[in-house]
Amino acid sequence: METVRVLQVAGFKNSGKTTLIRTLISEASSRGLRTATVKHHGHGGPPALPDSETDSMKFFGDGAAASAVSGGGIIQLHLRQAETGPLPLIRLAAAARPDLILVEGFKQAPFEKIVLVRSAEDWEQLKSLPDIRLAVTADADALGAPEIISREDTEAIRGWFGRWLKGGTGHVHL
Repeated sequence: METVRVLQVAGFKNSGKTTLIRTLISEASSRGLRTATVKHHGHGGPPALPDSETDSMKFFGDGAAASAVSGGGIIQLHLRQAETGPLPLIRLAAAARPDLILVEGFKQAPFEKIVLVRSAEDWEQLKSLPDIRLAVTADADALGAPEIISREDTEAIRGWFGRWLKGGTGHVHL
């Protein structure tokens, strides 16, 4: 059975999840690692779609269950599927043969995770999430977290991520 390493970033809206994932992508890239991302669109409704006049979107608009288009080294896929959590998206992202998949959102998913904590109230709600490995805080208390780093300390976050990468954990069976 194939496996892929997965690290999840969880937190509430505007807590810095996307910024942190961009930092992790940059660090992974500097180490020669290929990274894929999976994100929960938590803004209500579907994500924005390309121009409806493109052929691939016409097919999708006509009811195709999936519409894919390829060009210039990019593949774009639109797929109709009920919300089922991150695993189907991880399986799709694994087609790119990444060394690592970073997941944004899907708080309750059972992956090793970094949580972003802005306040004591955030930590109170997040501390029971499964498999927390690191709390990145904005001067908030995160008592009981396995490790805590200030969100301003980018070098410490990069260092933690490097140790996580070397540790060889976070494997998910596809």
